[in-house]
Amino acid sequence: MSYQQILTQILDEAVPQLLVQSPEEMQHKTEPSKWSKQEIMGHLVDSAYNNHQRFIRAEGQGNLIFHGYDQVAWVQKNAYQERGWAEVVQLWEATNRHLGNVIASIDPSFLVQEMAEHNFHIIGMNRPAEGSLSSLAYLIWDYIFHLEHHFKQLLPGYERMLPPFNEG
Repeated sequence: MSYQQILTQILDEAVPQLLVQSPEEMQHKTEPSKWSKQEIMGHLVDSAYNNHQRFIRAEGQGNLIFHGYDQVAWVQKNAYQERGWAEVVQLWEATNRHLGNVIASIDPSFLVQEMAEHNFHIIGMNRPAEGSLSSLAYLIWDYIFHLEHHFKQLLPGYERMLPPFNEG
């Protein structure tokens, strides 16, 4: 199954489950300094926007070095807590459906081309060793892994769909 298919399957299964969650529960903060579930969902929107740029720029730049971003500042600036729950879910769905199309358009040979020039040890959730060989396929896998990590916080009983990383 391709990464686009996995992402589409996650969207198809998760969106209906997300939309029936109580907006009050999603906006509840356990501590003032912690994100609510709604802000976690907003963080996933921001992650999609940032990775969209990475996935598109990768082929043209000759390396896999990308800017990070201040996740806390983005969530605050986008004011996800003050928006409607359904609006945030629909925004997340739209950005990820678009991202799935971008993933599908990447040259398959480039997707698995291994490079030592990357900064996944800084920007990734699963951080490979600095200077180790990695690929855009790994970054896409890590993006979906990150998404599913947060879904375990958002949806009780959520089961991962993403298999362990396998280049081939």
